[in-house]
Amino acid sequence: MKTKILLPLICMAISIFTASCSSDDIVSPETKEQMLTLTVSAGTEDEAVATRAELVEAEGSKSPWKWETGDKLMLVITNAGQKTVHTLTLKSPAKRGGLSGEFEGQVPANRITNTSTYRFFYVGKTTNGSADRTISASDLSAGNINIDLTQQTGNLADLKRNCVLTGEGKVVVSGNKATTEGSIILKNLFAVAHFAITANDNTAITKVGLRGKGVYASANVDLSTGAVTGVSEIGTEIDPEENIFFPDGKKDFYVTFVPGNVAPAFDGYYADSYTSVITTAPETRNYDAEKSFVYYNGAKAKFSVSATQQVAFTNGNMQYVMPIATYTYTMNAKTLDANKLIRWKKEVPLKLKSTRTVHAGYYRLAPEQWKMAIPKQVKAGTNYDYATIKIGNDTYISPEKYRYFDTPSWGNMNNPTLISKYNFKYNGEGVDTENDFGNMLYVGSQKTRVLTTDEWGFLLPNNMTLTQNEKDRKERNNELNNERFWVSFERNRYYFTARWARCFIDENGDSKRGTNPAELRGYLIFPDDMTLDEAKNVFTNDTKVKFGNDSRVYDNPTSYEKIKNSGAVFIPLTAYRAAGTKTLVQWGNHGNYFASSYRRQGILHLKFTETGFSNPEASGWGQGCMSRLVQNY
Repeated sequence: MKTKILLPLICMAISIFTASCSSDDIVSPETKEQMLTLTVSAGTEDEAVATRAELVEAEGSKSPWKWETGDKLMLVITNAGQKTVHTLTLKSPAKRGGLSGEFEGQVPANRITNTSTYRFFYVGKTTNGSADRTISASDLSAGNINIDLTQQTGNLADLKRNCVLTGEGKVVVSGNKATTEGSIILKNLFAVAHFAITANDNTAITKVGLRGKGVYASANVDLSTGAVTGVSEIGTEIDPEENIFFPDGKKDFYVTFVPGNVAPAFDGYYADSYTSVITTAPETRNYDAEKSFVYYNGAKAKFSVSATQQVAFTNGNMQYVMPIATYTYTMNAKTLDANKLIRWKKEVPLKLKSTRTVHAGYYRLAPEQWKMAIPKQVKAGTNYDYATIKIGNDTYISPEKYRYFDTPSWGNMNNPTLISKYNFKYNGEGVDTENDFGNMLYVGSQKTRVLTTDEWGFLLPNNMTLTQNEKDRKERNNELNNERFWVSFERNRYYFTARWARCFIDENGDSKRGTNPAELRGYLIFPDDMTLDEAKNVFTNDTKVKFGNDSRVYDNPTSYEKIKNSGAVFIPLTAYRAAGTKTLVQWGNHGNYFASSYRRQGILHLKFTETGFSNPEASGWGQGCMSRLVQNY
């Protein structure tokens, strides 16, 4: 008996699928293993079902779906905990002008239990459409396949790149042949919607971005159940680097969604999206404390910066997110079901009239302690020229080229990408709280700030060896801070080991710093309460590790995971931007970080290098440095 597999409209609305999908068997049968020939027929539904706003995927005999030579169905079998995949290939030629076809393949007899139910998949094309998608051995081991949703073209014909169909059927064995019993309906596991966007004032839209709650970068399809789980939500912020984009100029498009609660927002970019708002004043933002600080033993890590003050460090350098103007349409949340096509009516998209919206710039924390907006160079010590734009007589870092910028000039808090002129000067000596970037970045509804030069010096002392008399004298003179040292007593001497060390991130695990690409160097600063043994565990090889001014970058390999899970603060060697210029200098060699202290006419900063750090250093007027923010306890 041959079974009819009913194919819904999506992959019919998918209509114009042109090429085929394929996968080789993952487990090859032994030469002498008994095989069954499994034959399945696939066709289209006979009746059309339609409503005003939603079409169940069926158009009966008028469906434009056509099977193509080479198309394949995948049979996934789980037996004794082991998954295998077996391929059923379309027998040529297809029938009814390609609307139905016969699929056939060899399946090991010992994998099939008579009258048991098994799951079939149609897995479509790879993301770029250049090849058939496969179900690999690693997919079987993981129990799912991953579908990339970030490269959607919006074309009806390309939906098969995001299309996964599945259905179950009972297999009946007769001799060395097998068929399925009854009809199998293959249903798309995703939801699809058809949109068209225009500006409400008829401004020409050059490209369209997608973001929103419930919008995902990819999805996992469970090979046992067919369940779909979204992976890596795109987020609700407009972000030219992270949002999903359709090809430039495309304003009528089909979108594949993970089923569930979805509230999409569409951003139509236009010719002046970037330049028209570059001088817009940044917004003050408030961030969740649980996600914004370095944590040690479940609490914000404490670092003494004076005899009476402790601070918590943010878990990434400060970055400026540039302003953008778009024609935006934000939709209300809607629960989208799998196997549904959402549109206004047959062949008519949902029409979106978008309104010009200014998305002001704001300050944020880098997503990880080692992340920088600076393009990563292949060799430390190189320089990098930012792309810039000119508006009138002023030069700005290009907001179209970069979304994030992390070397603004002190005093340019409200116009941080301006680099062509700088008239900000001090008189005398003191601490500038008015122009501190932390004024614009709150965590847990409390202001943040940068450290003063005195606080940096207190935080990062040098190692010391003292006699009892020297120790007593320094304590009486309040020159010794035990919170920033590990103290030991050996051979009639007190050894004060500073709670910081130079290091490098060993990406390939060979304990040797690579230079092409350059493995990032930096400083690890350990919390007041961390023990010396705990600090040693932050390194991947603690046989030669030293701390404080005795430490050597190349002797102290660490890893991303060890930093992330340690409670230590990582200060990466980054670069600095020379005063009033677009050039980043000495990438990966100099970690220049602003302090809030000023002297004479300029703000001060610290210079971290692989061999030492200089505190304080004078900044040229308009120099751009990194900023690591803290918050007082």
